[in-house]
Formats: sequence, structure tokens, C-alpha cells
Amino acid sequence: MEQFTAQTTGRRTVLGGSLVLGTGAALAACGGGSSVEEVPEPSGEATKATTTDELAVGESASVAVSGDTYLLWRKDETTVLAYTAVCTHQGCTVGVTKKDFKCPCHGSEFSHDDGSAVVGPASKPLARFAAEIKGKDVLIYL
Repeated sequence: MEQFTAQTTGRRTVLGGSLVLGTGAALAACGGGSSVEEVPEPSGEATKATTTDELAVGESASVAVSGDTYLLWRKDETTVLAYTAVCTHQGCTVGVTKKDFKCPCHGSEFSHDDGSAVVGPASKPLARFAAEIKGKDVLIYL
């Protein structure tokens, strides 16, 4: 007849395992949030969205292009950033404010710099489009 020997798990082993599991869960909860999209390369058709006279440095605007609404931010003399105006929370149309882009439906706010969600409930960034300034024209690539 075989004899079985009972093994006991020590308190330190249980606490150590709990610490490892807890740390892993915390790290997993922190990941997968608002990852910002890379700046897209200009491709597709360039469409005039506005002019530099209508979009001064440091200002943002909401523009209709080809039946859709886009958000523009003129970062400096030569740089303009373009995003969709569709909120990543529930699809409402995002508007512009002096400091960021804001969704009127549930209060989500998005950064001018990269479209990332800075105030929830939205957690994903706005989709970004390639844009550039050519002469006095602000172009967006769709």
C-alpha cells in the first residue's frame, strides 16, 4: 500500500504568490488604454480644408470636407494636425475649444497635440489624418 505525504504550503509562499498575481493584474489593467496613432503619411487625395488666413497658429477649427467633419489644429507656422470629429466613446460629433477638442455628449476631451483622450469616458484617441500646409492652403489627405 502506498503512503501519501501531505505537503503544506507555507504562509510566505501564499503571500508571495498573491503579490505576483496582484502585480500582474495591476499591470494588465494599466495597459491597452489610449494608444496614440502614428502620424499618417500623406496618401490618397489631398483636399483643401481651409486656408492659413482662417486658421491662425495656435488655433483649432472644425471643418466639413467631402461630407464629413474634421478637426484641425495649427501647431505652428508649418504644421497642421487633422483628426476625425467622431468621438471614440459613442460617435457624437466632437467640437473645438481653445485648449482641446471636446465632445458635447458626455464630456470627453481630446488633446490637440495627438488626439489622445485626456478626459473620459472616451479612452481611445481620435483617428488621425495626414494634413499639410501648401502656400496658403490647408490640405487634408482622405
